[in-house]
Amino acid sequence: MLNTSELAVRRVAPSPQSPTGDRFDYADSFEIRLPGPDHRRPEEWMRRGLEEAPRPLRWTILAAHRFVLRFHLAPLSATDHVLGWRVVTSTPEQVHLQASGPLMVGDLVGRRDSPEQMELSTYLSFKRPLSARLIWSGVGVLHRRIAPYLLERAAARRGTSRLDGTRRRGHTGG
Repeated sequence: MLNTSELAVRRVAPSPQSPTGDRFDYADSFEIRLPGPDHRRPEEWMRRGLEEAPRPLRWTILAAHRFVLRFHLAPLSATDHVLGWRVVTSTPEQVHLQASGPLMVGDLVGRRDSPEQMELSTYLSFKRPLSARLIWSGVGVLHRRIAPYLLERAAARRGTSRLDGTRRRGHTGG
């Protein structure tokens, strides 16, 4: 396990195009540079960050996604989902997760351009702009603090994976 003091997450400009190519109302992106190569797939990074977060934080994230942002999430046991978010695509370079609800559609993208770097981007498209903006104004503050922490934590948590062989080979679900 890496020491998190060796890692630095910085906020970077998100891609101007969402993973779906559709318009979006909010986007942010965080990048971490590693002291050495890490060849884990972006899906494993997302699983490490979200599913292996400390239990109180994981349940807080899940409650915020399900009850505050009102995303329709799959059961935690669903293998083609990450913390209830549907795996849209997963390749060695990128993973795209999506959740939708009555207020908004959320897209999470984990991408790596090199073995020493990982980027996490969030895109939100508001279905009910007034309500969604009001809710996101509060939740977004927490998101911008928690997302970098989860990225650091995922980077530090090398070792055995909870991913099964099928997922490790690659999922390109839809």
